[in-house]
Amino acid sequence: MDEARHVEVNKRLLHEKFDLAYPIVPPLQSLIDGILRDSRWDMTYLGMQVLIEGLALAAFASIRDVAKNPLAAAVNAYVMQDEARHVAFGRLALREYYPRLREKERGERKEFAVEACYTMRDRFNSLDVYKRLGLPTKECIEWEDNSPGMKEFRAALFTRIVPTIKDIGLWGPGIQKAYAEMEALPFAEISWDDLAIRDEAAANEFDLAARR
Repeated sequence: MDEARHVEVNKRLLHEKFDLAYPIVPPLQSLIDGILRDSRWDMTYLGMQVLIEGLALAAFASIRDVAKNPLAAAVNAYVMQDEARHVAFGRLALREYYPRLREKERGERKEFAVEACYTMRDRFNSLDVYKRLGLPTKECIEWEDNSPGMKEFRAALFTRIVPTIKDIGLWGPGIQKAYAEMEALPFAEISWDDLAIRDEAAANEFDLAARR
């Protein structure tokens, strides 16, 4: 029900208000397809509730905090209220389950989490935007990949994922090394609960502003 509401509101926002939408990029589509085809329930939870929705929360927070359009900011703040519940659901379920797995099985989950995070980080570029504007794509992507701002943004996408991975019992030298390479390791010290409280307060602020 939550996701159906998100699809409806974002469809209207993009097509009725902005009249512009870009398709999902192939690497992310492939990752989602693989997650949904996996027969192991915990891999679906790990992939969707922890990784994909954790990434979505960070991306939505970025839009909420920097968008010049107040409607776009408000929509993302409200969607985040639902997404936070989804991530919390996966977090609670896996925190109980993963300590009971054998080390080899946990290793498979750690490897998957690292590969998925690299895929999600590297998918973030503006290729479709550059094509639409008629700009030289190769030069633009090269500039973007070396941009300090883009590197900071890509690292910030793991604000919600890293503390959750630590919390559910997939923490270890390999996964820490990968997050260090992504410049996302400091997020391990962030309190996920504190972030959730902040997000709820931000949504309430939009509610108050709408009533004034």
